[in-house]
Amino acid sequence: MFRRIVIAILGLILGVLLVFTGLQDRTVLIVEEQSSGVQHELYPADDHFVLSYVHSVLLTPVDEYFIITEDNDLILQKTVYESFGVGLPYEQINDADFEIVDGKFILYLERQFKSLNMIISPIPKHSITVNGETFQFNEMLEVQEQSIKIFTIDKKVFKIGNYSVVL
Repeated sequence: MFRRIVIAILGLILGVLLVFTGLQDRTVLIVEEQSSGVQHELYPADDHFVLSYVHSVLLTPVDEYFIITEDNDLILQKTVYESFGVGLPYEQINDADFEIVDGKFILYLERQFKSLNMIISPIPKHSITVNGETFQFNEMLEVQEQSIKIFTIDKKVFKIGNYSVVL
């Protein structure tokens, strides 16, 4: 009987230790459908993500590289594109902010946002890349061709090793 009590107490202590050492705040990237309020959660491991789309007039690819700050702000670090035109940047503040690499224009920025609002058009290849995995918006969203809002929040996550459970 005494042995069972000791094992139960040790098990309880171990369980409490695991909960408190494994409980962490985790950044969650939210893609919210504006028409329905449905939220899709993505879990960036390195606080980076890339928004990609095809420019609606020029039909050329554009990639926007973001980082997430500790305050859950989104900072646009650079935009990579293949041609100049309506809606694409054409000026730089100084020569260090712009370069051409392998035929692509790279504009380095430091623009901060609380959230990003986008309209997903019928032109394919609107996507978000998180942890090297690309998610096509037209496959993710319940309603096609709608506006979305992208923002981040912190959630409590219980993590042991490579396994996580969002609370």
